[in-house]
Amino acid sequence: MLQLKEYQSRALEALKDYFIACKRIGNADTAFYETTGKWIGTKLPYQNVKQMDGLPYVCIRIPTGGGKTLVACHAVGIAQKEHLGADRSIVLWLVPSNTIKDQTINSLKNKNHPYRQAIEKSIGQVEIMDIQQALYLKKSVLAGQNVIIVSTVQAFRVEETEGRKVYEQSGELQEHFVNIPVNKAKDLECYNGSNKPIPSLANVLKIHRPIVIIDEAHNARTHLSFETLARFDPSCIIEFTATPDTEDNPSNVLYRASAAELKSDNMIKIPIRLETRNDWRELLSDAIKTRETLEKLAVEEKQSTGEYIRPIMLLQAQRRSQTQETLTYEVIEKSLKEDFNIPKEQIAIETGNQRDLDGVILDSPDCKIKYVITVDALREGWDCPFAYVLFTVAESYSNRAVEQILGRILRLPKAELKKNELLNIAYAYASSPNWLTVAGNLRDALVNNGFNQLEAKDLITYQETQKELFEQQDDSGLPLWASTITVSIENMPDTDSLSDELKNTFSINEQAKEMTFKTDITETIRNKFKKETKDKVILKAVDEAYEKSVAKNISLKNKLRKKYIFSIPVLAIREGNLFEQFEKTHLLDYQWSLTKCNHKLIETEYSGKREYGSLGEIGVDGKGQLSVEFLDKLANDVLLFDNDTNWTDTELTIWLDKNIPHDDIPKNETFPFILNGIQYLINKRGLKIEFLALDKLKLRQAVENKIEFHRQQAQTKAYQSLLF
Repeated sequence: MLQLKEYQSRALEALKDYFIACKRIGNADTAFYETTGKWIGTKLPYQNVKQMDGLPYVCIRIPTGGGKTLVACHAVGIAQKEHLGADRSIVLWLVPSNTIKDQTINSLKNKNHPYRQAIEKSIGQVEIMDIQQALYLKKSVLAGQNVIIVSTVQAFRVEETEGRKVYEQSGELQEHFVNIPVNKAKDLECYNGSNKPIPSLANVLKIHRPIVIIDEAHNARTHLSFETLARFDPSCIIEFTATPDTEDNPSNVLYRASAAELKSDNMIKIPIRLETRNDWRELLSDAIKTRETLEKLAVEEKQSTGEYIRPIMLLQAQRRSQTQETLTYEVIEKSLKEDFNIPKEQIAIETGNQRDLDGVILDSPDCKIKYVITVDALREGWDCPFAYVLFTVAESYSNRAVEQILGRILRLPKAELKKNELLNIAYAYASSPNWLTVAGNLRDALVNNGFNQLEAKDLITYQETQKELFEQQDDSGLPLWASTITVSIENMPDTDSLSDELKNTFSINEQAKEMTFKTDITETIRNKFKKETKDKVILKAVDEAYEKSVAKNISLKNKLRKKYIFSIPVLAIREGNLFEQFEKTHLLDYQWSLTKCNHKLIETEYSGKREYGSLGEIGVDGKGQLSVEFLDKLANDVLLFDNDTNWTDTELTIWLDKNIPHDDIPKNETFPFILNGIQYLINKRGLKIEFLALDKLKLRQAVENKIEFHRQQAQTKAYQSLLF
């Protein structure tokens, strides 16, 4: 199973913190304000969607190539555990196209795929289906396991044939509506003139309050999409995108991963080397030579590390025109075969009418394809880390024309640095007389793939000739020895409100329209500026200087890590006549037993009081509008459909033992410890088993904290015994 990168883990931690804050505060808005203060550094206002008032609706921003889908798989478990507090859930997984839908379904169904493995680790047994299969969803399936329905947003719109079926009655779904509580039934869509719910898939979803995952969410933030989603009464919505909407319907960005983090974790090929020429055949010759050279380096890499890589070139042709001659895919294909003797079996055409890649496993050693010609058919859902070289003769190099195909060459195979540095970067060749124009538009394309303005500027480097391509070049946008940071400003800023301390950190060149900071801008300094001034010119300059400081420091650390080797003393432990570096695992040898530890949960550890707040209460806000405290309403719905009745102390112990991580403590110790703790709560503190089952999330946290306390006590004793 793929291990999460640091920034992926941080994104999930931010999401977990948000849901915990939602429960604690009881308000999605305030929880977002608090959580962004911790994870982004600025407390951001919450953008409420009026169609789903009060709904936790947040966005995780990860640039292209950053593994959004893997993070989404783990996010489902966090939403289910920390937000719903349920053992099972139904998930509506929405994607922007049928191509991505098919890929997602295939990946999630494949038990050997990292996505499926991540899902099963996150929520356990799961059934994956599309809308057509969901129209026959059995109640027993929902009762016994998790269900993920993968679809496009468009498929739920009533103007689509498939969408109409979602809202129409279906005898196959009738069993879901037997003995449904009256207060729940009144919220469902009913037959005209009656209170009888329509047995539709839409109503089944509404009953169970699905967790909604939206991939490439910037495509789904329209009023029509909001209205569609509202019909299913979701429990929460989590967006994943490289480019969240910031204007029309701004996303609530909870966490932002940067390109620097992706590069540091070896997720992407960076920088992108760019070459431009007027003569497209000469340009193609350079591109082919680059791919062939990379292939030779890949052979050496395999001999050294065992990793198989077959560098692939993507060739973007021009559209066919009725008025002028264009460089269509046929022209490019003919040139490859006739001008460069490329065998036919190494070429694939991927256009609207010709799909040579269907069913092809590009990363298989048996695959012979090295050149893929397209116009823009690769823009949706195509992913191959072997794609290293982009060759384009597109008529326009606008960011929209190349942004998606550029993203196709960014992923680094296996997310691991290669020994040869030339296999860690990407290459772009564009037929154009103006390199600066192309470079600028490629930077814009990177921005549209989720990189920020500063990163995009620094990630494209210039190569004029084939010889220069393979010379070692510094990829840092800033000199490592630079002690000052200069940024451009549009207007003269108002510095009157700044303290002398901050005024001394910069100087302004009015003629050059530049602001020069005399030192690196840290998070602390940036926050001081934000507290002392509202001037937009200053704040924009400070933000850019901060980003440059971060990028420079990362680059410096990487350079130092490569060029300097030094040793430091480490704590060691004697094993016979040998010394081993001390690790936490040595503490595991210390003999201790959880069964001998105090199992009693006192009131300060577990209050035994359940706060219901305004559960189920409908009120009127200050504007005279009806409002629902969503989190409380959700808590009620989860209780209705989580079957938390008729529990025994043994059943509750089994549930807690399963949901509390304790790989280092055997079950024959945790089980009696938890059971004794529950019996203490019942027999000594007078709490009923029904209440404990109802409050099992808080109880789980209390028991987990108790076990962790004893674990830390034991490790402290073990550490002391090793020292003395």
